[in-house]
Formats: sequence, structure tokens, C-alpha cells
Amino acid sequence: MKGWLRAVSVLVSLALPVVMLAVALRVVTAPWWVRWEYGKPDFPPDPYGLTTEERIRLAEVCVEYLATGAGIELLADLELEGRPAFNERELAHMVDVQRVFWAILRAGMAAGVVALGGTAGLLARRTMRPLAARALRDGAVLTLVLLVAVAALMLTSWEVFFTGFHELLFPPDTWTFPTSDTLIRLFPERFWMDVGMVIVGGVLIQAGLVLAAALVLQKVQPLREPFTPPASRTAAPG
Repeated sequence: MKGWLRAVSVLVSLALPVVMLAVALRVVTAPWWVRWEYGKPDFPPDPYGLTTEERIRLAEVCVEYLATGAGIELLADLELEGRPAFNERELAHMVDVQRVFWAILRAGMAAGVVALGGTAGLLARRTMRPLAARALRDGAVLTLVLLVAVAALMLTSWEVFFTGFHELLFPPDTWTFPTSDTLIRLFPERFWMDVGMVIVGGVLIQAGLVLAAALVLQKVQPLREPFTPPASRTAAPG
């Protein structure tokens, strides 16, 4: 197998988990997400008395801030009970959250170009389709392995996962807040647990679809070892 073909196959496989994560993040920042989450009968009420509609109003603007890449003034101008809804520390954290969010989305877009372009290139020639099937299969399996590890940690040690996630992505001592701060009142731990499970579920569905597509392609074009690109074949003596 030529080195560049192997490299394309590996890049497609490595890009797929990043693409799936970015797509799942987009799902939990969709306009309908906040109302769906707050509409659950067992969603915890605000201990300081905010109504559900007031929480939805503020939370929807927070999600809009993330999803649209808007300036922080969108949140700084919000008011709650006649005063700014968020203090300076909360606003600084939201700037960090938006930075991380868009870094993941941009990585997902770049990975999407690699995955789509690489797969299309491999599918362009019939003799390369077995390699495309392998790249998709390996990417889906890699995603599922990572997903199982993350889901197991979330289910068995949520606090370890939550703390480790924040310590990895945010500066120290910038992401913890008193329970009276607006961010905690809008987004309690239950909210983030649901976000995590939806992301896991979204990635699982995507990985399953990619794996199914790879298996169908593999059935049509069975994998053979060793794979010989057309350019390196020699004509049969005649």
C-alpha cells in the first residue's frame, strides 16, 4: 500500500471522532435545547426563587452567545431584578467558554473537511473503496472506544469527570462559583449531566451510522490484504 493512501486512511479515521463531537455540541446549543431541558418535570427549581420563564429567558441568551459567537456585551447588558444578571467573574468565564466552544467547532470543521475529502478521494476509484470502508470502520470503532471510556467515567465518577474537564480546558480558579451566582442558578449540575448524556448519545448514533455505512461498503467491496493501488499494478503477460 502506498504511504500516502495509508496516511489518508489514518487521517480520516482520526478526524471522525472530532467531527462527531462538534456535531453533538451543536445539538446541545440548538435554539430548542433550553426549553426542552427546563420543561422536564423533575428539573430542579431555582433555590432563590427565579421562575422557570425567567431562567429560560436568561439561559437562552447564554446559549445564543455561545452559538453565534456574539460579543460579551450580549450578556453584560442582561438585567435581573434591576441589576446586571452576571458579575464580572461570570462574564469572564463565559468568554472562556465561548473560546473553547468555538475552538472545538473549528476543529470539527477542519476535521470534517479531512474526513469528507479523504473519504471522497478514496471512493473515487473502485479499487480504493475497500480502503475507504476500512477508514470509516476504524474511525467509528475508535469513536466508540473513546465514548465508552468517557461514558463509564461520567456514570461512575461524575465529579471526577466534571472537575477534570474544567481543569483541562479553563484557567485554575475561574470556573467555580457560589450557588447564589446566576450561572449556577441557570445551569445546575443536573443541566450539565443531561448535556453530557445527550452528547454521548449523539456521538453514539453518529458512530453507529458511520459503522453501518462502512460495513455496507465493505460488503460491496470486500477488504483484501495486501491492498495494491492501481498505479502499481503490472499488466498480465499476454
